[in-house]
Amino acid sequence: MPAVDLMSFDHEAVWRPWAVAYFLLVGTGAGAALLLAYARLVRVAEAKGALIVATSFALASGLPLLADLHQPARFMHFYSGAAPGSIMWWGSWFLPLFIASTLLLAFMTGRRGNAPMCGGERMLTMIVGALALCILGYTAGEMSVVAARPVWNTLGFPIVLILTALMSGAGATMTIDSLNGEKGEGRYMLVVTGAATLVAFGLWMLTDTNLSTLAADYAPVGLFGAFIIAGVVVPVVLAVSAKASLLLRGVSGALAVFGALAFRWSTFNGAQLMSKTETAFYGHEAALSQDALRTLAGSAGLLILSLIFVTLLINLLAVRASKQTQA
Repeated sequence: MPAVDLMSFDHEAVWRPWAVAYFLLVGTGAGAALLLAYARLVRVAEAKGALIVATSFALASGLPLLADLHQPARFMHFYSGAAPGSIMWWGSWFLPLFIASTLLLAFMTGRRGNAPMCGGERMLTMIVGALALCILGYTAGEMSVVAARPVWNTLGFPIVLILTALMSGAGATMTIDSLNGEKGEGRYMLVVTGAATLVAFGLWMLTDTNLSTLAADYAPVGLFGAFIIAGVVVPVVLAVSAKASLLLRGVSGALAVFGALAFRWSTFNGAQLMSKTETAFYGHEAALSQDALRTLAGSAGLLILSLIFVTLLINLLAVRASKQTQA
């Protein structure tokens, strides 16, 4: 009777914390961009907070992506030839177009000041919204096609990934608006996407044993505590009750962004700790490892700089436009 021995070897995780930061930043930016498009094209609202979030988060997403690729040459390789069958190849075009279009929209918004939105700006808003949909589709598809990771290679994962991106975009917009002393946009979007996230995650948990194993053995605190409770349930409850309170709106939005981060951290890193052969245990990676802290500090610093730059760009251009109008 033949015997078969399965061997496992120590190796580094392929998807590092920089990937978590990139998917969080670009997903939040895309969610805010869709909120911006809805507010401007349907509700005829300015949605300045959503514009700041969409532009800043999109601008800050480039560095984590390059850091995750380990060398810029890998990114440039996407442009050396056509690969329409690759989701990452499509993403290499969607991302720079999304960043450039949000920056241009911020420039046009600031330059017109208090004047009505022109047809060109309205058209650019539609383009930004379309590119945001492309970003959400490419990022979800890029991971869900990885058959080696059963937690990712399911229908539930891309759905929850997109819903948390929308929730995070609405939450970040609420936080920025509350800091500016405005009610702004995002409250209803956060409540709807948060409720949808709970339903989708619950159905995914009931139908996927791999997710149940991940939640029970590898990331119980991250998925149930940080994500479901602190990152979805609490923000939704606060958003529902925060009718006029800017403080509750800001806290609710910040927790929604934290929930999106917790989901990505738990599913990205946790799934890579699950043995492919069931003959080895990879252990638990520390949430506050040096690599994670370096990623957190670098991404947060870049995001803060992006927020300052975009806010100053819009406000200074608006002041200049106001002076020209008065003159």
